Amino acid sequence: MWREVLVFFLFIFIILILLPVLLAGDIFRQAEQKRGVLLLKVYDHQRGELVKMELEEYLRGVLAAEMPASYHMEALKAQAVAARTYTLKQLPRYGGPGSRKYPGADLSTDYTDCQAFLTEAGMKEKWGFLSFFYYWYRINKAVESTEGQVMLYDGKLIDAVYHANAGGKTEDALYVWGWSFPYLRSVESPHDREKERNYLSTYSYSLAELRGIFKIPDMGEPFLKVEKVSPGGRVLEIRVGERLYSGREIREILALPSTRFHISVNDGNYIFTCYGKGHGAGMSQDGANGLARQGYDYQEILKHYYQGIEIRRINSY
Repeated sequence: MWREVLVFFLFIFIILILLPVLLAGDIFRQAEQKRGVLLLKVYDHQRGELVKMELEEYLRGVLAAEMPASYHMEALKAQAVAARTYTLKQLPRYGGPGSRKYPGADLSTDYTDCQAFLTEAGMKEKWGFLSFFYYWYRINKAVESTEGQVMLYDGKLIDAVYHANAGGKTEDALYVWGWSFPYLRSVESPHDREKERNYLSTYSYSLAELRGIFKIPDMGEPFLKVEKVSPGGRVLEIRVGERLYSGREIREILALPSTRFHISVNDGNYIFTCYGKGHGAGMSQDGANGLARQGYDYQEILKHYYQGIEIRRINSY
């Protein structure tokens, strides 16, 4: 009798509990295959641990951190495609270097290493609890509506670099990093000036401050001279005293927003007038928002900033 009872309860267990679990697992695996889920090894530099997350989940965090969620939807879509392309290009499985600062990771949340990233908690802190739901919807829509889409040149993933504001004109990658790609040429970005806080800024240093920063003794004036400027209007070389610096070095030393600047002297102070924010190559985010407001869709925006590219959907990773 007890054997019959045991068989009965075993039968019930299989029908009501085990079978649904197995079926659910099979359905989940099918969904993963259908969606082409790609798991990333992301180093969370704030918590100091390696975590796994799906590509699209990672992109939502990147989009929330890298571009204002209030921007035009077409600009957000352009950013989503750029971020997805940048991400895949970094992955070792696509021939990329992975994280340069954190060995063993595909990417990291450290913006000095890869792209900036916000967790859900970080988004709520940034936007506020109520605004979070609205901005999350917009971020999610931008990522989902461009799912799987990347930029290619000659059939290969591009280096989809981007920055906040080009100061009116983007820069050829050759003058930023010393290497050149046909899709990263200098193009006009007229809508940058609409975001004045990113477009124009000034920094003032006294002669004594500059001498202290560069450790130069009294040599008389002038002791700052721009020696070389790129076709895109960015400082390539500048002489400080007897030493020659690159524009990138000066930007880093003085914490300037860009290398597109000119120097004037006013009442004994050296005034650095800067245009734009960021390295200047690839897509200007403020410029993309301006183009979107003018009626450009995200593909037109991307093809403006990345010359000669094609946009294609990767069906599986």
